[in-house]
Amino acid sequence: MEKPTFTVARRSAGEWLSSLPTLFILLIVIFLSSGQIIHSQLLKIGEATWDEYFLLRGAGMVAEPTCNPDPDINQRVREVVEQRQAEADDPLADILGGSEVDEDAIRQSLEASRANCRAKWMRYETVQEKVTPGVIAFRNIEGGVASVVSTLGDYKRLLLCLLVIICAATATLARHHIALRPPRTRKDHYVSTLAQLTANTLLLMSAAVYRSEDAQAMASGVTVGNFYLHAFWMAGFALLTAASLFQLIRPPKDLEDGGSWPKALLTIPLYTFMCLTASAQFISQGYYHGISVYLNMMMELSTLFLNLALYIWIGMLLKQTKLAHLVFDVLRPWKMSPELMCFVVLAVAAIPTAYTGASGIFVIAAGATIYQELIRVGARKQLALAATAMSGSMGVVLRPCLLVVIIAALNKSVTTAELFASGYKIFFLSLFLFFIYSQFARTTPARIAPFSEALSRSLKRLVPLMPYGIIVGAVLVMFSDLLGRHLDEFSAPIILPVMLLAVLLFEKLSRHLLHLFSLFLAVMLVLSFMGIWEGYQVLTSGNVPASISPAELEDVLWGEFWRDLVLGAFLVIHYLVRTGDQDPHYKPEAGVSEKMEGALRLATNETTGHIGALLMLMALSVSTGGIIERSGVLEMLPETFSSIWIAMTILVVTMVIIGMFMDPYGAVILVNATIAQVAFDNGIAPLHFWMITLVAFELGYLTPPVALNHLLTRQVVGDDEVESAKLTTGSFFRRYEKFILPIAVMLTALLMVSFLPLISDGLHEWLFQKIQAG
Repeated sequence: MEKPTFTVARRSAGEWLSSLPTLFILLIVIFLSSGQIIHSQLLKIGEATWDEYFLLRGAGMVAEPTCNPDPDINQRVREVVEQRQAEADDPLADILGGSEVDEDAIRQSLEASRANCRAKWMRYETVQEKVTPGVIAFRNIEGGVASVVSTLGDYKRLLLCLLVIICAATATLARHHIALRPPRTRKDHYVSTLAQLTANTLLLMSAAVYRSEDAQAMASGVTVGNFYLHAFWMAGFALLTAASLFQLIRPPKDLEDGGSWPKALLTIPLYTFMCLTASAQFISQGYYHGISVYLNMMMELSTLFLNLALYIWIGMLLKQTKLAHLVFDVLRPWKMSPELMCFVVLAVAAIPTAYTGASGIFVIAAGATIYQELIRVGARKQLALAATAMSGSMGVVLRPCLLVVIIAALNKSVTTAELFASGYKIFFLSLFLFFIYSQFARTTPARIAPFSEALSRSLKRLVPLMPYGIIVGAVLVMFSDLLGRHLDEFSAPIILPVMLLAVLLFEKLSRHLLHLFSLFLAVMLVLSFMGIWEGYQVLTSGNVPASISPAELEDVLWGEFWRDLVLGAFLVIHYLVRTGDQDPHYKPEAGVSEKMEGALRLATNETTGHIGALLMLMALSVSTGGIIERSGVLEMLPETFSSIWIAMTILVVTMVIIGMFMDPYGAVILVNATIAQVAFDNGIAPLHFWMITLVAFELGYLTPPVALNHLLTRQVVGDDEVESAKLTTGSFFRRYEKFILPIAVMLTALLMVSFLPLISDGLHEWLFQKIQAG
């Protein structure tokens, strides 16, 4: 990408027009979710501070009752009786109902109305007596937070729409969309840009037709929700079309001459291929606005896709930190052989992969560092590329991966707890299989440094990680103890950005901020230990609240105890253990700033391009899934097969093929709508089926012709480095090891997860345990 020539305040126009709005949208999303948590805690504080706060918070907003609390009941009874008797003189009264007037029933009704009126007056007077300036001030704060959160929450679809448009335009202008190979020559450029121009024009036409159809429906009296979004989609696709036209007219100056037309087709972005094929199919059916209809389906899951954008930002913030380098520093003293180092790297990388929400995000964030470190320990380039690609796939079955959350959100047959419980077992199976295959494929003897020599050095290199443990612990304790929100698959998109921003403040702004985090953590740990002691007293006295069982309370207390013990150990080691200067003083890296503002800006710049590339791919994957769904191809599968083995074989092959070509999020939506019920009807348990689906998608990430993780690895490692890894001699396995090794591992895991549980009921029950909700 050419260096921008037009700047304002030393920032490019792209940063002002794309990165800054993207940052605002991401911060609004964080505020929306954290605002709900904060409002809930404010209500709890209000109720704990003032009795009947839920009544007091209505002071000044609830009008004075207009009813009479002391009416003359006898007089009112006479009036009603006279009115009923007058109505009884109607000649049709006997036909419509009896003419008798029940005086006792009238009296009881009036007395009940008087009681209700007196209760209203009593509540009103109670509020007026107890309300104080403090209550009103607190109510204004709490109500203001609720009002802002509620108002912004109604516009989540708009936020997602704006995010997609802004980031997609950025990815288009930066030539950042995901393709099988990057454009290098003029032929590449013209083929890729013309295809994008055509696709974006088709998207604009689809959006215009969809708006027209909805406008006609509204004119005929049909209610259409969120009609205003049509204008934003049309404006956005017009912007993408203009960006593609601009690129076509003004090609980059660094393009090479030559090239071939067939290879140029590989530079067409994947989302463009999907858009062109989907549009052709929909137009042939006369369903001109089909793509826009399926794009609108993505809006129904706006919260999940906004969380995905946050996960991408989390990955880019992680890239700006030194955490990846520090973790490798801990591993270096062991002097492991390349294959063993790859095994350890995959085990460690699975955790951030799960916490960054999708496989590709972690590859983008840490792929370059992983590749370089593996090369440094002597790994073959093909092996290093294989491990780098796999580093972003094995953790998708672990908590709190967003893909698993989407599966649980789309259907009620499984829960996140069940999926993650089975996911841990399958993760360790995949890791073990990698260890076996990599040891068979090694070219040098397996080695590891003597335990007595490596352990002390490795432990010393843990010391620089203690400040990070303190900061992470302080943020976790703040959310759990002050805001009542623990880190899980639902809160991770909110807590992790705050955590990484705190880490960047420590690294880039001032290392003295660590003392503030430490002081806060120490105070919270003291309060937590006091709370644990009080809970223990309650447990031993037997006065356990009815809302929790003694066993559950004991588990909670032990969990908090071990958490506090670990965090306390971080404080003790950092402040009391003297090990000399342990700061590695890494050299500055390209794309990583040493200043807070620069780090935040660079992370957001990268985030913008990646959000645009991934969300456009996901959006068009949903449309591609719509073609498959409407084509009836999957409906050709019989509802029931003669054998569960035949059903399993066909379903596994189908899901691997889907995973090879589609983005996982779009693929999950398609599978849930079409294939899932076929599996259930053939006796495949829902939990078993969805774990097969996840493993099949892991395999799809790593399998050509698309192999998304390999494409992203190429993007972060560099085309020249990937080309240099190609071999012209040696066995077929050695020449294509970066593809064969991951495929062998994940294919074996898929076959074992799919078919072995069918042989053994005990294994099936152990792998796929149903968790009963309390």
